[in-house]
Amino acid sequence: MAKLSGLEPKKVFEFFEYINSVPRGSGNTSAVSELCMKFAKERSLTAFKDKFNNVVIYKPATPGYENKPAVIIQGHLDMVCAKTADCTKDMATEAIDLNHDDKYVFADGTTLGGDDGIAIAYALALLDSDDVKHPALECVFTIDEETGMDGATGINPALISGRKLLNIDSEVEGVFTCGCAGGCRLDSEIPVEFETKNGVLLDVEISGLKGGHSGIEIDKQPASANYQIGRILRELYNKVEFNLCDISGGKFDNVICERANATVLIDEKDIDTAKEFLTNYDKILKIEYSSVNPDVILKTSVKDTFSENVKALDNDSTLKVLNAITLSYQGVIEMSMELKGMVQTSQNIGVIKLEDNLFKMGFLVRSSIESQKESALNKIKILIELLGGKIKLFGNYPGWKFEPDSTLRDICVQAYKDSYGKEPIVDTIHAGLECGIFVDKLKGLDAISFGPNILDIHTPNERLDIASVERVWKMLLMILERC
Repeated sequence: MAKLSGLEPKKVFEFFEYINSVPRGSGNTSAVSELCMKFAKERSLTAFKDKFNNVVIYKPATPGYENKPAVIIQGHLDMVCAKTADCTKDMATEAIDLNHDDKYVFADGTTLGGDDGIAIAYALALLDSDDVKHPALECVFTIDEETGMDGATGINPALISGRKLLNIDSEVEGVFTCGCAGGCRLDSEIPVEFETKNGVLLDVEISGLKGGHSGIEIDKQPASANYQIGRILRELYNKVEFNLCDISGGKFDNVICERANATVLIDEKDIDTAKEFLTNYDKILKIEYSSVNPDVILKTSVKDTFSENVKALDNDSTLKVLNAITLSYQGVIEMSMELKGMVQTSQNIGVIKLEDNLFKMGFLVRSSIESQKESALNKIKILIELLGGKIKLFGNYPGWKFEPDSTLRDICVQAYKDSYGKEPIVDTIHAGLECGIFVDKLKGLDAISFGPNILDIHTPNERLDIASVERVWKMLLMILERC
């Protein structure tokens, strides 16, 4: 039985449920790409799927619009797969469980993928319609936006003729985004050495943090569990020596980590000192983050009263790991001097983990200034190399410069004013949008990004505002008619 039946606009929610009938996490988009191709075939629409699993579906103009330039509707098929600690769903093989109340659509225990499934649902509803006035449509569905924008980077520009692009990948209704930061991902590896030792095993966990999008929400100064656990353990090491057995946090470099864990091996005589220190640090965190992360918890528990022959990092490797985290920057590096309140450059430690004889960290650096992005990446490179490690850069994408003159923006702003009776916000964003890549690929492209309200994206609390979806749908139809 359809979970979203009865919601309006009916076709939009029908197709949102359709694409969520299969797993579609980043790197796992073949099934949802095939669903889109099946959709096109059933409606005799011309469609193309490339080697990356990007999909482009074409629809001719409606009568009276045959001589108007084509309009591109664009969004990404993939979603961030995150879930609550007690959720047992395998998001690589199982579809999410959709649900809704009077206000929101959400998923049970997992991310919803409203970012950016709602764009695909809007586009499929347009392609399925027989009563919407529009120019020729080129619906461009990209893959792996969340992990480096590989789909947009790899797509053949010859597949796209339009020069007006409606990107539906923004999460605040009433905000038109017309510029974005560029970004680059960086993975690092530091060799470490294990030895066998005896002592007391102590588990340390930091949780209760809000996490969130490492671009959009970085200016709210949310605590990163990855950075905090490194900071705390490094300060503990100043009090009592211990050996690190394990440490991990985060799955995605574009998400501010909300939970991290570590296990340390400590001398029996130092256990009370360590527990007292960590108990006090729980109070420190609650004071530091009382306004932005009031539910933060630093939990400590003795895993085993005494263990023999435990595999743990030696002293030098323990310090390497803790120094690497503590000396890595987390958060806003610099604010814009031209755009008040806009983050210019930031850095996120999204992933930390011990794997075999390597300590690995995954970073995402963003900046609207290319030279500052390169400077931040270089600082990470210097630190990792000083600690005997190496780095790998990937997913480097350009920013999108705000253009003072835009015919498409004028159409969208007027449509918003006519729909809502007030002015929209026209802004740039400190996050990566595929618009920057398409503007770079398609010379003369006029682009804009907007969307309905989506709350707490990239977290299991993600919610799609039902009423907002309908309002934006009506505005979208007005925009297409005026194009």
